[in-house]
Amino acid sequence: MKKCIFLDRDGTINKYKELLHNKYDLELEEGVSEAIKQINESDYLCIVVTNQPIVARNLCTYEEALEINDYLEKLLFDANGSYLDAVYMCPHHPDRGYIEENKKFKIECECRKPKIGMVVEAQKEFNIDLNKSYLIGDTSIDIMTGKNAGLKTILLNTGLKGKDNNYDIEPDGYAENLCDAVELILKR
Repeated sequence: MKKCIFLDRDGTINKYKELLHNKYDLELEEGVSEAIKQINESDYLCIVVTNQPIVARNLCTYEEALEINDYLEKLLFDANGSYLDAVYMCPHHPDRGYIEENKKFKIECECRKPKIGMVVEAQKEFNIDLNKSYLIGDTSIDIMTGKNAGLKTILLNTGLKGKDNNYDIEPDGYAENLCDAVELILKR
């Protein structure tokens, strides 16, 4: 079985911009390509799990959301050859009532964090040992997802810095940024 470092996307890998829906607005957090390169050179997989309600809110199409993820991967690779083993994206959002919403994606699902559908899918696809894996993110939703999936968790001081106030939950560790979090994991 493989070990994995699961990463949130917005506020963890790229700078947090609320409802980012244009790939050209995507900017990498400082040092993330180096951190991901370290993961690539370790015995951990590097997999992104990201909620993207931009599709349900009809700010972009599902295909355009995929293009944002592709652009992220291009930026990482162009920086230093770093790569993501996979990106899992939830395009759903259960809250209804927005005039412009895309009703097809306004559903309760099993993939929207803090549910663990994306983690379970990755576990099956890559034969991941969740007990030896981590989830790194910038929100209490990320930490709750990790806890729900049986992962060790690290909260970053980037993006929303855990101040989203969705869950009162403590991570297993704290780090200033992705570089520091990866360093903590790889030293163990």
